[in-house]
Amino acid sequence: MKPIHIRKLAAIIDVKGRALFSKNFIIMPIFSLGFTFLMQIIYERASGGMAGMNAYALAMGMLMNVSMMGFYCTAAALAEEKEKNTLRTLMTSSVNSLEFFLGSLIPVVLMSEVVNILCVFITHVSMTPAQWGAYIAVTTTASVIAAVVGMILGIFSKNQVTASTITTPVVLVFMMIPMFTGFSETLQKISMFFFTGIAFDAIANISSGLPAVDIKGIAVLTAEMVLSVFLFLVLYRRNGFER
Repeated sequence: MKPIHIRKLAAIIDVKGRALFSKNFIIMPIFSLGFTFLMQIIYERASGGMAGMNAYALAMGMLMNVSMMGFYCTAAALAEEKEKNTLRTLMTSSVNSLEFFLGSLIPVVLMSEVVNILCVFITHVSMTPAQWGAYIAVTTTASVIAAVVGMILGIFSKNQVTASTITTPVVLVFMMIPMFTGFSETLQKISMFFFTGIAFDAIANISSGLPAVDIKGIAVLTAEMVLSVFLFLVLYRRNGFER
């Protein structure tokens, strides 16, 4: 494993963090917060204050945030760097794949988690410290996986338009299947093999006082995280970015 140079890592994090606050990307977390607020109003009025609806609104907002921030923002950011040739500049400055990976991942995950936490307050879901810990652990894991998959999609994108085209069907699959599990038992079974589906169900479990994720869910999350990271590092090298 190549060594991580803190100064290089910090420089990449700074660049990536600034990019997330640009007009092209800041709209995503704002949209997720607005979507969560809208879901809260709709479900609150439709249910007449029925227990569990706040948690469902939270799950919807979290799913939207993880999908848009993770898949779209990371893919579009990497595609933008390729389009403007800034990625090649990073590579010629001896930034290795691990430094680039962590520098790209950390800002997105941090912003995604801030939004996920704000969504809890928007939906008025109350949690104990243990439930907060479970919520943050599950949503952070989901955000990491989504961001890594987004970077993989970005590798195959020539520009931001291509990134949007490639990312859209992926977002729809990983977001819509968990959302519609209540209408189909088949979708419910499929959803349990998606990290987004596990995170979606985890919020309902937390709200009900149950363990957030069972052993099968932990295994799926771990496997998908390891696989996505491995694929990114392999594709990063195969596409010549490290040469």
